[in-house]
Amino acid sequence: MNLIKYFLFTLLFIPFLCSCEESIDLFDLSLTDLLNLKVSIASKNDETIKNSPSSVTIFTRNDIDKMGITSWTELISQVPGFYSMVNPVEGNQSHIVMRGHAQTYANTLLILLNGHRVNDDYTGGINFFIQFMDLADVERVEIIRGPGSSIYGSNAFSGVINILTKPQNKISVGLGDFGAQKLLINTSHTLGDWQLGASLSLFKDDGYHYNDVFDRNEIQTTTRDPRESTQLRAYLTHKDTKLFAQLLDTKRSDYYLFRRLRDGVNILELQHFMAGIDQRIYNSETMSWDISTSYQQAKRRELGALVPKGEVPFEQVDFLFGTDFKYHAIDFALNGKYQLNEDFKINTGLSYSQSQVPDAYLRSNFDIYGDSSQLPEVITFDQDEQRTVLDKKREISSAYLQTQWQVTSALQMTAGLRYDGYNDINSALMPRFALVHHLNEKQTIKFLHGQAYRAPSLGDMYDEESGLTQGSQDLEASEISTTEIVYLHSYTQSQFTATLFSNRQTNIIGYKANENGVHALDNIAKNDVEGIELELIWQPIDSFRLVSSATHLSKNKTHLEQSSGLPKSEDLSPDSLLNFSAYYQYQSWSFNLNGNWRSKVKVLDEGSLWLLNSHIKNQLSKEVSLSLTISNLLDESYATSSHTSLGVDENVQAFPARGRQTILKLSYNF
Repeated sequence: MNLIKYFLFTLLFIPFLCSCEESIDLFDLSLTDLLNLKVSIASKNDETIKNSPSSVTIFTRNDIDKMGITSWTELISQVPGFYSMVNPVEGNQSHIVMRGHAQTYANTLLILLNGHRVNDDYTGGINFFIQFMDLADVERVEIIRGPGSSIYGSNAFSGVINILTKPQNKISVGLGDFGAQKLLINTSHTLGDWQLGASLSLFKDDGYHYNDVFDRNEIQTTTRDPRESTQLRAYLTHKDTKLFAQLLDTKRSDYYLFRRLRDGVNILELQHFMAGIDQRIYNSETMSWDISTSYQQAKRRELGALVPKGEVPFEQVDFLFGTDFKYHAIDFALNGKYQLNEDFKINTGLSYSQSQVPDAYLRSNFDIYGDSSQLPEVITFDQDEQRTVLDKKREISSAYLQTQWQVTSALQMTAGLRYDGYNDINSALMPRFALVHHLNEKQTIKFLHGQAYRAPSLGDMYDEESGLTQGSQDLEASEISTTEIVYLHSYTQSQFTATLFSNRQTNIIGYKANENGVHALDNIAKNDVEGIELELIWQPIDSFRLVSSATHLSKNKTHLEQSSGLPKSEDLSPDSLLNFSAYYQYQSWSFNLNGNWRSKVKVLDEGSLWLLNSHIKNQLSKEVSLSLTISNLLDESYATSSHTSLGVDENVQAFPARGRQTILKLSYNF
């Protein structure tokens, strides 16, 4: 805490030591600008939020900087109806609550990076191969709250997030609690028709010290969660061609792995590479065509103590156990737009994707496929017959068609349909329909209906898991049908939005024991949710703005067959949510207080929870700024929920979360 005290003391004298005469923009967008801001995530057409045929939330670079947020998992709790249950290491049991629905790997939320799919086909989610992805050079983040499969296909189930990046000329250095060190270098250059950019983000800390933690083996009562990450992005733009690439390397140790603690042993290393190209091949006043392609390659390597030494037959050493995974995927897409006349627009597209898990093996210091004898070192069991995931290739061929008709000057209708054909499961056909009616210049009402699905992942279908659990090739896709009624009202100093929504989910995938006692995946549940979201933006004076939302579920009911391994959504999700971000600027100083509140979660041994964060910034000059970010300002002791118990005889579904953490950052814009 000495670093904080020194920083706050120094800030008191900064106004007297520098000249900050240049005016600083208080907000990059006025309230009117917000409503007229063009977004493309909802229909692949540039349109205002008022006209968008979906419930849309958007964060600009300025919004994110003001809150001091650096990761999408933090940002998600500022979205109406969404709540992050991502644990400190973004582990497999992490999930995002979206309108009452919670799923491991966040595999019912589609993540896009510059319009290209990030979710892997092994889990259907993101955090199995990607953790600690930084928003270092984000331009803005567009979010659909609700289904998006009629445009984006599988996993656009409860929401879609498109992270749009654009490098700027900036260098920042940060230091903080737990030995945290952060370096960010962003650069962008224009050479004639060429634009080149790159960003480098480095982070490392020694981990938060947790006390009184649960350990199923009763060996330790404390742990840490040290981590380090390297993220590199590169960009190249030339006329109608755009190319980007991202390399993300992360490493974390200790804390929970395989739901077990063993400090000094547990370790997880991830590497993810992604590249995408977008090319405009035809453009006229009424028609345009684009082609795009992207490629992903990922590695996951982990090792933990499955059984501690001392237990029979592991009297001398820990029984070490881990995995060695590789994944790759490629996709191609052709997208077109046609403006038939002033009132009628058509969007259409074709796509093809292919994904595979070429390597999926176990690692151990015991001969787990032989006589179980101890080995001189940890080895990878990489014979074909030792694969933990069958060597299957997934191929998806898709086509979609969407029409938008301006029926009158005040009424717009959108209708769409997407077909996805799979080589290993049944095909999917997902429709959408939306009406947007402007009652007057200040009031708009929307009626939205859409269906979406989550395809069984490669892991769901082809996991072998050494005979403990197994996938099923008879699985059907989980489906959701969503209806929304949205009311927007803009005032001189505020904007208000109310959204009523109803979700019906079927064919939810979970485990149940077969006749041999093996836990196999099956479609075992359905869920019904009804609720309301209220949003408010209030700016009574030029230097202050409040953004807030509240969500309440009037119904969250899961109908579950006999099973194990699948908790009910209502047991993992709070019934009520509240979030806010309050920003105030005085001369060269800016202050932000943001936070979220949730009601009680059944599987957690705690009541409701407030989490507050703050961000203080002083603009020393036009180029230089100094900021302090404090996460978990009140140093709350809390936990995130887990789908599966950490214990054997004891049901513990709580991962301890980090306490208060501060980061002091010096930034230079050039």
